[in-house]
Amino acid sequence: MYQYHVVMSVGGILVLLGIFLTWNLSRNIEKFRLGTRSISWFMFLGGLLTALGFIELMIGMGTETMALPAILGPALIVYALSESGLVRAKPEMLVQVAVIVGSLVLSGDRILYVIESFSAIAIVILMDAAAFYVHTPESYSRGARLSAWLFTLFVPLNAYEPGSPLAMGLYLISTTLWVAILIGLHGVLRERFPRTAQESL
Repeated sequence: MYQYHVVMSVGGILVLLGIFLTWNLSRNIEKFRLGTRSISWFMFLGGLLTALGFIELMIGMGTETMALPAILGPALIVYALSESGLVRAKPEMLVQVAVIVGSLVLSGDRILYVIESFSAIAIVILMDAAAFYVHTPESYSRGARLSAWLFTLFVPLNAYEPGSPLAMGLYLISTTLWVAILIGLHGVLRERFPRTAQESL
């Protein structure tokens, strides 16, 4: 289990980085397209609450006290994305959420896994946000969608056999790919904003 905790801790750092990069991307897009930065702060707060619940649970320290941040985090993220109008909702998001919720039947510790599932849903939604931003380049969109699906598959696999090599591989690949896509989108952002706000993401 030591290797499991190491992998999850490394992935947790990547999750935190992905949350920060998603927030910063949203903040800048919001500034140029909407003329405000207020909505992105809800996403940032929701991301922090999600990371707090997810990381604590995955390293084996989670308790029922994490229920509130784990549930409130995804709610704030969904609110921020819906209010901004910058992300297009897609049916596959619902499929991913259904897979995560359905994986509850594979877990022995139902209470903690319900909390963990809320955090996992929030992370997948943030990954999808990078894919479905309006005018996101197609190559970046495909990569972000792939990261979301890999993370979605990680959840039931890890519920069925915690710490399995396949589950750990999916976790690291999905979070690494997500961060790489977000870094690339920041480059696109720098290229587009100087020309005109209307051509931005």
